[in-house]
Amino acid sequence: MPTPPDSSSAALIEHILNTFHEGHRRDLPALINLARQLPTTGAAPSFADELQALMLDLEAHMFKEEMRLFPMMEQGGNTLIGLLINDMEQEHARHSQHTPQMTARLAALQVPPDHQTTLNALRTGWQAFLDELAQHVAAEDNGLFLMFKTPDTDV
Repeated sequence: MPTPPDSSSAALIEHILNTFHEGHRRDLPALINLARQLPTTGAAPSFADELQALMLDLEAHMFKEEMRLFPMMEQGGNTLIGLLINDMEQEHARHSQHTPQMTARLAALQVPPDHQTTLNALRTGWQAFLDELAQHVAAEDNGLFLMFKTPDTDV
């Protein structure tokens, strides 16, 4: 039988939705727009294309949380919650492996002088996004998810 949701878990879910999910949905399109203003070189995907792919991946991840995991938590959890949490943690780990490569690409990016201001804004925005993403992952992995994990559901 599910346990009643704890008010701190409900407050944390609301915080995650309002601060992080909405923040990512606001910030990533703006970063993509900045990246699209930069000239592209070579056959490799542009940084804007990588940001677009990351945004789609994050959107799918947040959708799973919003439509499946968080409602399950709000109802007190069930026997499948451990599997969903483990899936979310694996996706967090995948994001944390990919973003350093993107950071290195952005750091190495060279643009003509007339695009330097845009590149600097993109770098600043990217770092702010990474900081927010790290806070988001910590709030879930080290806070919310621990409220629902049990030794028998920790796969």
